[in-house]
Amino acid sequence: MNNNIYGLAKEEKNTYDLISSDQKEKISDLEVLDHWNIRAKRDDVQAVMSARHSLSENDKATVELQNEIKSFLGYLIVDKRIFELGVGIGRMTGFLAKSNSYVYGIDFSEIMLNRAKENLKNYKNIKLFLGKITDLSVKTKFDLVFESIVLLHILNPEELKWTIEKMKELSDSIFIVEHTFESEDFPISRYAILRKPEEYENLFKPYKLVKIKEHLCAGDKFTLMLFKKI
Repeated sequence: MNNNIYGLAKEEKNTYDLISSDQKEKISDLEVLDHWNIRAKRDDVQAVMSARHSLSENDKATVELQNEIKSFLGYLIVDKRIFELGVGIGRMTGFLAKSNSYVYGIDFSEIMLNRAKENLKNYKNIKLFLGKITDLSVKTKFDLVFESIVLLHILNPEELKWTIEKMKELSDSIFIVEHTFESEDFPISRYAILRKPEEYENLFKPYKLVKIKEHLCAGDKFTLMLFKKI
């Protein structure tokens, strides 16, 4: 197990303290937002990936994950209208836009979103919003809702349920890729809860899990899942 911590922002503290999910669920929205505003100051993809891995490891893992997603979703991300939950610095947003899809994205950290806007400034087929998906007034149906390593950072169980309900309102097809449960003593940030694939399957009901695949991302267990309204 890699116990090193890489590339934290100047004012950022090590958050890899082992606390229970019950304790994490009580962390305030303001504390979570402060955490992401600070993380947004990390270099490159370190802003949205685990500090247990180096920048070079996370760069390599990003390309591998994008290739895995492309193979997993195929035509579902080509020439589509896609809504992305949690754009971060835009690493997946640009990847989706390259497939000639029109991508709407949202993030609740203004600092993170500003980085995404800068990184994606040459794209004409991307529109970004500041806020949470639960506050979104958009009534449009999308071909796909896309989410990458966001749900594990929603600590409040009620907010998690509301978020998933809004995702279901926006599309009949939902893709998620999440760092899923490893072990009780796995070193994960206080701002993340690793859940089992079965938990996500239950949360997305009555949508049906139609495709699932495990992927190692810098050695961590990620699970790709596609849900459809049947």
